[in-house]
This record gives sequence, C-alpha cells and structure tokens, in this order.
Amino acid sequence: MAEPGRYGCPMLARARRFSPIQVNGPQWRCSLGWALRGELDVACCLATESATDCWKVHPERKPIVELSPPPPREHKASAD
Repeated sequence: MAEPGRYGCPMLARARRFSPIQVNGPQWRCSLGWALRGELDVACCLATESATDCWKVHPERKPIVELSPPPPREHKASAD
C-alpha cells in the first residue's frame, strides 16, 4: 500500500509478460523509455513523487529506498 498522497512516479507502468526474465514477479516499464533493471530501480520510481523529479534524469535526486528481504528458501532433503 502506498502512503496517502504518495503513489510513485506516474510514468511507472506494468508491462506485459512477454519476457521470461522475471517469470515470478511483476514486470515494470517507464513510459518515458528509461530502462528499469530490477527491484531497486522500481523501488526508486515508486519513491519518486513526480516525473519532473525523475532520478534517472537527475541522479543527485535518487531516493534512498529499503528493499524487503527475499522469502526464505525451503531446503529439499536429499534422497541419499
């Protein structure tokens, strides 16, 4: 859930799933044409309030974001 009044950059949009790169996660694109190469880039876009504050255009404005840790992996017991 976004904080009230904070919804991220309006240029951030979900992309269609034509690429097998991120099979399990949502894919995102920037409507301005910037490459979003992972969760950190998307988190920065979600922390940016407007397109005029784009951190790709103004790297000095890149927001500090915290990513949630990945879920723990289940260990499969070997049959040996």
